Amino acid sequence: MKFKQISLLLLVGVISGCALYGPSYNKPDASAPRNWSSKDSLAKVESGVSLPDTAWWSSFNDQELDHLIIDALANNNNIQQAIGNIIQAQGLLEQVKMSWIPTISGQVGYTSTQALDTAPNTPSTSLSSGSANAAPVGYSAGLIPGYSLNIFQQIRNQDAYTANLAAMQYAKNATRLSIISQVASSYFTLLGQDYQLSLQKSLTADTLKQLELGKDQYKKGYISLLTLQTYQQQYYNAVAQIPIVQNNIVQTENALQVLLNKNPGYVKRGNRFINIKIDGIIPSDLPSSVLKNRPDIMQAEEQLKQANANIGVATSSYFPNINLVGGLGSSSSSLSSLFSAGTNFWQQQLSVTMPFLNLSYLGTIKGAKGAYYTAYYNYILTVKTAFSQVDGGLSQHQKLTDSYLLKKQQYDSAKLAYIIGDQRYKEGADSYVTALNYKVTMDNAAITLTSSKLQQLQSIVTLYQYLAGGYNFNNTEKPNKFGDSHDS
Repeated sequence: MKFKQISLLLLVGVISGCALYGPSYNKPDASAPRNWSSKDSLAKVESGVSLPDTAWWSSFNDQELDHLIIDALANNNNIQQAIGNIIQAQGLLEQVKMSWIPTISGQVGYTSTQALDTAPNTPSTSLSSGSANAAPVGYSAGLIPGYSLNIFQQIRNQDAYTANLAAMQYAKNATRLSIISQVASSYFTLLGQDYQLSLQKSLTADTLKQLELGKDQYKKGYISLLTLQTYQQQYYNAVAQIPIVQNNIVQTENALQVLLNKNPGYVKRGNRFINIKIDGIIPSDLPSSVLKNRPDIMQAEEQLKQANANIGVATSSYFPNINLVGGLGSSSSSLSSLFSAGTNFWQQQLSVTMPFLNLSYLGTIKGAKGAYYTAYYNYILTVKTAFSQVDGGLSQHQKLTDSYLLKKQQYDSAKLAYIIGDQRYKEGADSYVTALNYKVTMDNAAITLTSSKLQQLQSIVTLYQYLAGGYNFNNTEKPNKFGDSHDS
């Protein structure tokens, strides 16, 4: 069949089967709100700032935090797994692209000199090459190209695997975003636990003094047994919290080391928890920007594109499939003339096939449409969840800030009461026990304030994650090398 005839056949297929090519992709309308319903007095709309490219954690001026995040991004196993998924997606896309190229198989043969009409155990009476009953002597070799192609299926397959590759790349970005948040959150938790441990030890020492003085007062009849039992309860409760905080420190350090792809061990600290500033400007952004920034939203859209293309893959089964098989090789009566020009030959076979009756394709198409339906609502759910998270994150930071400020006032009041009580003790106006009671109250207020501050720091980290802050900063990770044939 000539080339023009093949082209005509393909054109007829296009004209008659365009409806089977599959639906075009249209981006869903996510109906983004114009503004956030929740307000944060410390937040402002960022203008001209790309949050994904911003190293927001550097605003805390803690070099150890900076190093931990850089180290985690370079060595984290989850990120390397995401890179592996990208490599796999690249391989699948390359496989589809390469299927445009014909396959070539090799063929090698050998022919003996046995006469065709001679019994197997009877010696040949003549080895003459001119004998009519003798098979020719020699070797044969050839290359056999093969080509099987459904053009429309090929195009839609390429669309599907291109979207799959993009989805894997966005999945890696989502993993980076999560790792950054986990490292920052764990680091702040670790600093908070360190400070809480020091406060807990101070509280334990103060309640122990309180208990010892109480025992002496009880012996002298100045206080009741009930008051003494209260002192004991406060002391034992303070002591019991120390091993809990110490264990929490170990657990947090180990969690950080896992993020860094390291064995359990000590994590170096930088800034002290009490010195961390939490009154910086909290980022905010318009809902439309969240749609552009969030890697999980972009990943969900690529998955939707892939599902849409897969409908085309399924429907394209109704299009003609072109098969071309050819032979190109050499045969010779001697090895030395194996590839002589005079023995080359070509063979060509062209066939076009298409399904006439195969109802199973209807189920395949229906399944592909069902997968698109699922991907569509997964995209909508991802978008709505993102909007909900950001709006909730703004509210959380605002409310935790309000709570922190109230607890700060509570601590300041307890601290002032202790200063006054200690001064009155020094002046002889109050007993040491009274002053010590004020000190215990201040210690408890400090522990409560530490917990509140840590919650506020966590809300900042969470809000940056919801707004997709920092995931594209130095986004240059490459696959690690095994040093063997597994390297791609």
